[in-house]
Amino acid sequence: MKILIIRFSSIGDVLLTFHVIHALKEKHPDSDIHVLTKPAFVPLFRMLPVPVNIIPLTKSMIKTASILRRERFELIIDLHNNLRSRFLQVLLFHHSWRNVQKLNVRKWLLTTFKWNTLPQIHVVDRYLKAAGLASSGTNPLTLNVPEGVRLPTDKPYIAWVLGAKFKTKQFPIVKIMELLPSITYPIVFLGGTSEEDEAKRLPANHSIFNWVNKTTLDEAAFVLKNASMVVSNDTGLMHLAAFFNKPMLVLWGSTSEAFGMGPYRCTRVVHAEIQSLSCRPCSKIGYKQCPKGHFKCMMLHPSQRLASQINSLFLEGTEAPR
Repeated sequence: MKILIIRFSSIGDVLLTFHVIHALKEKHPDSDIHVLTKPAFVPLFRMLPVPVNIIPLTKSMIKTASILRRERFELIIDLHNNLRSRFLQVLLFHHSWRNVQKLNVRKWLLTTFKWNTLPQIHVVDRYLKAAGLASSGTNPLTLNVPEGVRLPTDKPYIAWVLGAKFKTKQFPIVKIMELLPSITYPIVFLGGTSEEDEAKRLPANHSIFNWVNKTTLDEAAFVLKNASMVVSNDTGLMHLAAFFNKPMLVLWGSTSEAFGMGPYRCTRVVHAEIQSLSCRPCSKIGYKQCPKGHFKCMMLHPSQRLASQINSLFLEGTEAPR
């Protein structure tokens, strides 16, 4: 069977398609799986142990449709389901096309009126349903992560993901500075170019390792894989860390775990979320700045409680079999 999976972006969403690819390959071992995605996300698939063919999305949907038409796919699974992918559906006029349910009206009800009518299932399970699959596979999915990266410490450490695409999903550096005196274990901070300036404010000492904008994605995966526990915002590296099933603390701001986008199938996750605010969740993806101006969804996180939770999760991670 020749299958096409459509997921244009972003890092986290593309990573979550790995579970669908893995399950399809288990159910149809002889299937020929292709993925249509943006060129920027093609390198992600180096970590996927399941063989796939990647088709980079072109700027012209008509040209992309022409490329796809030549492949003669037997099944197309649209895990993006937006205007562009629907336009492709019209252009291809394919008889076997499956769309994921985006539940945008229900998400709007939650962000606008705080009425949570969303099903309490992970987005991966909705992806699997769209693909006609009951589960993400019987064998665990492990990523191909390059070995041999020289870690900054030979002691057990915490991996802390600073970044997120939108500011309202980022735990502020001033709050991190409040936490650090109560955390006595080594911490390796990860992030990209947009977090580099703020990361310079981190204290320079023997237990703080600033690796922000100093790793490739593969190297960041290696850091996450070898960590004792992970602290993360709602971001792509959170989903990457989930593949390694580490104890994790997720810091939620303007978004919410209720959207079904938490770490998938992690056995020990603490969701740090300010439930009492009437203004959150205010977005399913985040904003460049707090619409209310106060950013209470992050600033109200109790520092001492977070530090205690991080220390406890770290001890769980160091005691777990490695």
